[in-house]
Amino acid sequence: MIYTVSDLHGCLEDWQTLLNTIHFSDQDTMFVLGDCVDLGPDPIGLLHDMMERPNVFPTLGNHELSFVRSVQTLPPEATADNFMDYLTDDARAQLAKWAADGGQRTLMQYLALDEEGREAILDYIGEMTLYEEAEADGVSFVLTHSGITGFDPEQPLDEYSPADFLNANPTPGMEYFSDRTVIVGHTPTYLLRGGKAGHILDDGGIIYIDCGAAHKDIGGRVGCLRLDDFEEFYV
Repeated sequence: MIYTVSDLHGCLEDWQTLLNTIHFSDQDTMFVLGDCVDLGPDPIGLLHDMMERPNVFPTLGNHELSFVRSVQTLPPEATADNFMDYLTDDARAQLAKWAADGGQRTLMQYLALDEEGREAILDYIGEMTLYEEAEADGVSFVLTHSGITGFDPEQPLDEYSPADFLNANPTPGMEYFSDRTVIVGHTPTYLLRGGKAGHILDDGGIIYIDCGAAHKDIGGRVGCLRLDDFEEFYV
C-alpha cells in the first residue's frame, strides 16, 4: 500500500501511532510531504525515526530549508549556550526569523547532538526530494510540499526551481494536470475554502492533506491518505 502524510511538525508520538494504526509494514510506502520539523514537541526525534525506515520517503518543506540555512554555518563546538557567538549579523537575522516561525525547539535539540549526529540530520535533509511521483490503482500522482508556483503544463517538473515547490499556495478550484492528481501539504486545510481543521480536503485535481498537526488547540491532527483507495486515517 502507498500512503502519504504531511506537516508532522515534530509530532513523533502521533507519527508512531499513525504507523501502528495503518499497520505500516516493510511492504508499504510512505511519502512525507515536508515540514517534519519545528512547532511540535520532538522534531529531531521524528527525523531519527524516519531515517531508520527505508520505505519512508520525505520531500523537502520550507521549514526544513529554514532549519538548514540557520544552522549550516555553526561549528561543532557551538552549543545552546554559545551558538550566538558564531553567527554573523545576517545569520542571526535568519535564525531569529526561523525561531519565530517555530524553530526554537528544533534548534535546541539539534545543538544537543554530537558532531556525527548533526551531520547525519543535515545529510538526511539534503537528500530530500522536491517532489515525488507515484501510481496506485491506475491513478497517477504528483506529491510535493506546497504545490507548484508558476505552473506550466508544458514544463517538466525537474525544470522548476526549489522555491517553486516550497511556498506555493494553490486554492480549491485550481487544477495543475488533467491526467495527474497533485497532493500537497503546507497550508492547513482549515485555512482553505471548504476545508476544516483536522480533515483532508479532496478538491478533485488537488488534495490538501495538512490537517494541522501542530494546531491541536483548534482541532488539528495528523491526516494520512492511502493512495490505493483514497481511505483517510487520522490521529
